[in-house]
Amino acid sequence: MPQNYKKYITQMSYKGDVLYIKVSHPALRQEIFYKRNLIFSLIKTMHSAGICKQINPKKIITDYKYSPPPKPPKEIKFYIRKVEDFDIKAKNPEIKKKFEEIKEALKASCR
Repeated sequence: MPQNYKKYITQMSYKGDVLYIKVSHPALRQEIFYKRNLIFSLIKTMHSAGICKQINPKKIITDYKYSPPPKPPKEIKFYIRKVEDFDIKAKNPEIKKKFEEIKEALKASCR
């Protein structure tokens, strides 16, 4: 492959009779699709030179995958409050009563 193609080819694999070429740019995917006959002739030339005889693809599939650059992590904002200073939003009176008891116990332990 030409040097300008090599920097965009991310992976090449051979399964069965199919040669898979994964690229990182959509234009190169199309370019390889148009030049697949050239790739077949290069493989035949390699076979006649006694190189890579086990590779004999009947088909070439090019695949393009775009992965955007990772976003920087968001800053998580939080506020520090007193331990016993929390709102009780329970609607069930039994649960609300239990939370009130917990709140009173926290107030007593912080003093």
